[in-house]
Amino acid sequence: MINLLMKLFGAALVLACTSLIAADTTELIGRGEALMREGRVADALSTLEQAVAADPKSSLAYTRLGGAQLLHQDHASAIGSFRQAIMLDGNNADAFVGMAMAYLHGGDYALARAALEEAKRIDPAKQAKIDEVIAYINGREASGGAH
Repeated sequence: MINLLMKLFGAALVLACTSLIAADTTELIGRGEALMREGRVADALSTLEQAVAADPKSSLAYTRLGGAQLLHQDHASAIGSFRQAIMLDGNNADAFVGMAMAYLHGGDYALARAALEEAKRIDPAKQAKIDEVIAYINGREASGGAH
């Protein structure tokens, strides 16, 4: 009987903790997004790093962290965060777009284009904007210019 109660209590505790983590992560992501809108990128980075620590399985947390890293011009870290977001959710079109922007800033047009094509496949509603960026990339490649 005690073992049964422990199993039940343990399951309830796990569910309660999971709900608290999700709520905390959502709050941290929201706060990080607000800080980015205010231009407080360093504070946003710190907050979004906390969101990732609170829920390392949150593709959204990694996507937002990657966005903050992009704003901070830390392209290598942004690519790592976007990759992690994609590993957690292969259908995260926003992470593919963010990764493309990081590659584009680094001058890696082929990888930027590939990430954009994948984002377009996942979310066809983004096609028009993505095609504009791909046209920009094609123009940059044709002119031999860097970003």
